Amino acid sequence: MNRTAMKNLLNSFFDPKKENILLTWIWLGFLLITGLILWGYFLNFGDIPFDYHDWAEVNAPRLAFLKDAVTKGVLPLHMPDASALRGVTDRFMALPDVILSPQIILLRWLSVGDFILVHTWLLFSAGFIGLFAIKKHFQLSLFSFTWLFFLFFFNGHILSHFSVGHITWGGYFLFSWFIWLVFCLLDGERSWAWVGRTAFLLFFIFLQGSFHQFVWCVMFLAILAVTKFSVLIPILKAGVLACLFSAIRIIPPALQMGAFDDDFLGGYGTPLVMAKALMQIILPADSLNAEKTGAVLGWWEFDMYIGIAGTVFLIFFGIQWLLQRKKEHGFPALIFPLVALVFFSIRNFYQIIRFTQIPLFSGERVSARFLILPVVFLMVMACIALQSSLQERRFHLLKNALASVLLLILIAELWRHLNTWKVLNSVNAFPYTYTNLAIKVVSNHDDPLYTNGLLIGALLSGISLAGWIWRYWREKKQTAAESGKEQTESGSSD
Repeated sequence: MNRTAMKNLLNSFFDPKKENILLTWIWLGFLLITGLILWGYFLNFGDIPFDYHDWAEVNAPRLAFLKDAVTKGVLPLHMPDASALRGVTDRFMALPDVILSPQIILLRWLSVGDFILVHTWLLFSAGFIGLFAIKKHFQLSLFSFTWLFFLFFFNGHILSHFSVGHITWGGYFLFSWFIWLVFCLLDGERSWAWVGRTAFLLFFIFLQGSFHQFVWCVMFLAILAVTKFSVLIPILKAGVLACLFSAIRIIPPALQMGAFDDDFLGGYGTPLVMAKALMQIILPADSLNAEKTGAVLGWWEFDMYIGIAGTVFLIFFGIQWLLQRKKEHGFPALIFPLVALVFFSIRNFYQIIRFTQIPLFSGERVSARFLILPVVFLMVMACIALQSSLQERRFHLLKNALASVLLLILIAELWRHLNTWKVLNSVNAFPYTYTNLAIKVVSNHDDPLYTNGLLIGALLSGISLAGWIWRYWREKKQTAAESGKEQTESGSSD
């Protein structure tokens, strides 16, 4: 390859305006396959040891129960006991964090372990497409997109939660779509199409069992609405519609409101713990050792690991994003919602919100978890700032070289964390917990209050969907009529 061809190839990688279509699809395919392989390796390609922590106590038994339900072709209404439902009830759908997404039909043919692998791959792929939407929206180069890919999919938060059995954290992968929709809103999108997409995304996140992620997104939108009044109405519409779509998932847990454990467990105790969460790998064996973690809860509740390279990248380019002060890049609209979520993730500050007793918001007991949403937004904004920096010709080759070296260091650091927290290592760090998946079978019985709640929820969900379709159709028809009128007037004036 001659120097000119090499230069064109490099320009195609760093400059979105000079991207080679073939190179683009080859590189995106390479990243997608790499991500699938890495997540497969992390989950031991479905051969997961289920005899520890929340794999044994919660999610493997729940999935075994769902497998029995879809195999028999019956509704998953009641479990044989409440042991896998936090001791609250035997009503399966009364827990807000159970998986009820369409892909559970795959359990008819897949084992529980294989389903977890395929389920994760599907959500990962959906999240990857969401990242691609962000790439197109901000015209990110392949290089900037690669930074975003590794930071988003392989940070400590998502890996450590999956490692201890939090398969219901799968809704995290859909944050890429949520961020894209937020930027569309800030760019002036106010239509019923945006409202419907946002509401459906939140509902779909809820269906993954990702109740917590649903709450964080709703909270972010609520704070954004009260700090930027121009988006209040579309956010209000989307929030109400999301709750109506989710009525089938909200009403059954509402019947058990008084039975849930409501003790507040707090957030990051000190800034030092927060810095450690970003830059230090804590072994699974030490994750419950408060002397080593500096935290009162299991380390997976605090882990945000992106390594030294990732932390330097976020700080440097996060500051660059602030200095750019570009409205189209979310400045300053995003600052207050993100700062608010960071604030609520520290110590007991979230008690301010819990005192309101708003059911959705008071359901989060570990406020440290809020931090991931601001961090993910910062990942996107840092990559936008990186792209702006790459397009400046000053010190062009030097900047490209330094950013490339830093990216290689990031990948090495993230690999160390992934390898440390993979399920085959985590299982050795926790006490053995016996679980018999064969006994988790459907045990439905008469329960009118519960089944009537499900019927009412399904009816509300269906009516709200029909209502949105009608409003969307009317809006689309009106827009088409206005567009046709403008063309007619333009033709007449000509």
